[in-house]
Amino acid sequence: MAKLPKLNTDLSGLSEPLFSDAVTIIFNLLTANSGSFPGIPVAMGVMGPLPPNTLGDLINRYNVIRLGAPYAGQVADTNTAHNNIQRVITKNGNWLNTFCNGDLGLLKKTGYPLQKESEAQGKLEQSTLTVFSLTIVNKMEFFITKVKGNDLRYAVMYTDATNPDLNPANWKFYYAGHRHGEIEGFTKGKSYKFVSFAMGTDTDLTYSEVVTVEAL
Repeated sequence: MAKLPKLNTDLSGLSEPLFSDAVTIIFNLLTANSGSFPGIPVAMGVMGPLPPNTLGDLINRYNVIRLGAPYAGQVADTNTAHNNIQRVITKNGNWLNTFCNGDLGLLKKTGYPLQKESEAQGKLEQSTLTVFSLTIVNKMEFFITKVKGNDLRYAVMYTDATNPDLNPANWKFYYAGHRHGEIEGFTKGKSYKFVSFAMGTDTDLTYSEVVTVEAL
């Protein structure tokens, strides 16, 4: 028996610009087709500061933060705003999947992408990692370039720069739900080395070039 089509409710693997575009499309189509989805858990509101905690308000705050002038803690604030939107996307998306019950015409009115069958991706290409030491004690900020592929997650491996073990698989592991974020637990004045990799369906990992950074 063929599976009913469903919405993809997890957009967290997208880059920030693509995530912004995707959730704005969802906002616009659900707003335009609001009469088709009575009882949706989180209202659309308007694309602006009011009313609070509607999807439009959350998207507006997210874009103001991520596109604003750089400041200490901007990455963390962007991640928080991103996650606030993703929670709404997941909650509404799960409700919509039940409400639409595989009706492709209704599903297409939501603006959500449809789920795809899982595909073997093969060995993934090398990512590029950038790391900055923050003036906030014990923290490092990282950025990972997006690797082509669907449903990817990323990870950062790191260790003391003096560690003679050259195999990153033996270093500390940090799961990166997004391509940028902050890692805690570093000692001021010490240097650390980092690599990143994308996680797909293939177990053969491709590490980035090693980046060495001194903690401020």
